[in-house]
Amino acid sequence: MNDLKKQAEAVLFAAGNKIEINEIARLCRTDINSLKQALKELKKDYDEKNSSLMVSEEGNFWKLTVREAYMPLVQQINPHTELDKTTIETLAVIAWKAPILQSDVIKTRTNKAYDHIKELVDSGFLIKQRHGRSYMLKLSQKFFEYFDLKDKKDIKERFKEFVDIDEEELKKAGEERLKKEDDAKKAKEEAEEVPKQTKEQDKKEEELEETKEEAEEKLEQTTEQDEKEEEPKEIQEETEKPIEKKPGLVKE
Repeated sequence: MNDLKKQAEAVLFAAGNKIEINEIARLCRTDINSLKQALKELKKDYDEKNSSLMVSEEGNFWKLTVREAYMPLVQQINPHTELDKTTIETLAVIAWKAPILQSDVIKTRTNKAYDHIKELVDSGFLIKQRHGRSYMLKLSQKFFEYFDLKDKKDIKERFKEFVDIDEEELKKAGEERLKKEDDAKKAKEEAEEVPKQTKEQDKKEEELEETKEEAEEKLEQTTEQDEKEEEPKEIQEETEKPIEKKPGLVKE
């Protein structure tokens, strides 16, 4: 087991980045279960001796990397080691106020933060969930494990060396977002009110037209009734007229 642990350590060191456990097993010519046990013991060894290096597990991937406290130091040698400085600064802003809307982060960190957020989500440090027109950004369990943080109380102390968080700027970004959401809501309500008013107007015009038609129909019925009542009256008047005598036709 001790020899397998050293072999795994050598593979992780040579890989320079995370490597899948199946590939480590192939290189060490061993089975997965034995390798997992060796890697867990190796991780424990690094943690117990308080080394500047650490062994971390990310799903089916393992890696040997520099602890976060020493990251600024090694970045002077290799700027591409793990997360770069600007990405860590963006992560610091998010961690400081998480959960936080992506739109608020962009307000503070400008459009370059879109790439940082994508990298942080892909790396498993952040959880990104749809929230209205933006996304809600939350810290993952991996974030706390990777940076060796017990809870959010440790975040400000851990990230203060990376970025000076401007509380007022974040607050202002949040207020601007709320104002935009409120304006958008009012605009939507106003837009919905126009067709509603038009519909009500159309309904009134339709009711008025129906009333007009009913009045005309009633008038027509009344006229017909009057005409029917007038006909017998005219016949009666004709009948009651005296017969005129024509001269020369009646014998005396």
